[in-house]
Amino acid sequence: MRSVLNAKFKAVGSEQHAETLKPQELREASAAFFAGGHDVVVARRHYTDEGTTTADIAGSASLTVDEHRAFMALTVDSMAQLHRHNKHVRYVVVFQNWLKPAGASLDHLHKQLVAIDEVGADNESVLPKAVLDPGIFNRWGPDFAVEHGLVLARNEGAVMTVGFGHRYPSVEVWSTSRADQPWQIDDEGIDAVSDLLHAAHVAVSDDVPANEEWHYRPMGTGIPVPWRIILKLRVSTLAGFEGGTKIYVNTISPASLAAQLLPKLQEARAAGRIAAMGLGDECGSPRQCLLLRTRGEEKGSSAGDGGSVSRRGRGHEPGT
Repeated sequence: MRSVLNAKFKAVGSEQHAETLKPQELREASAAFFAGGHDVVVARRHYTDEGTTTADIAGSASLTVDEHRAFMALTVDSMAQLHRHNKHVRYVVVFQNWLKPAGASLDHLHKQLVAIDEVGADNESVLPKAVLDPGIFNRWGPDFAVEHGLVLARNEGAVMTVGFGHRYPSVEVWSTSRADQPWQIDDEGIDAVSDLLHAAHVAVSDDVPANEEWHYRPMGTGIPVPWRIILKLRVSTLAGFEGGTKIYVNTISPASLAAQLLPKLQEARAAGRIAAMGLGDECGSPRQCLLLRTRGEEKGSSAGDGGSVSRRGRGHEPGT
């Protein structure tokens, strides 16, 4: 680090030398090196443990339940740090591109986090609707899935459904925590989301290119927005028809995707590859399961304004 600082000092014409700085001065001079706006969380394995060829790369489906939980926890912690280090960050975009057809620049499992100073076009579209209709997420999320037989899995802190209305066949994992920002959710709640997301990856398999997108309430926004993760399967290529009409033809219907994935989830559970969870009809009817708290409730809670430390040792959380 000192050599990098010295190169920086030389480039700007400064006569300072890192070796002469006091500890506090060294921290201040190097702070920018540790407070960037783009983090990458990299999985430890490139190939699966059982791999025999270079095609056997390790994706999310190859992780154990505990490994996936650690992967998720580190990502959530990185979100909190990006907010904590820069007060101008309104939103941290979190995504995972798996395989080149899904936009991955390298075939090694990783999640990316990008801090931006706006809420993004998707939130700009959704937030006004949520103001007028606070029940929109329940009604067009888990409730709709219940009505159409699209509920795949459920545990104590999350529910997994087949998505609909997307350009690609999709699976959605919804946190049922009353908190709506990942870093405000306790470890058990994060693990619950992790377990269902891991199960979705196992059912889909690492052979399928996919995008993982995280959605949650932006910083400074008083409208409850559930934390949900969408896994989009990149199994089709957009072409002239879609470009000319903006009508997107989905080659797999939500019902067909549910019929394909549910047996695979059952097989994975029987084999011990995924965590314990209810599947299909075992989930009951999780209507109105998104129990988002109001802003008044949040301000009255200990977690609302941060300051808590989880058992994993996450530092003081940013505000809301």
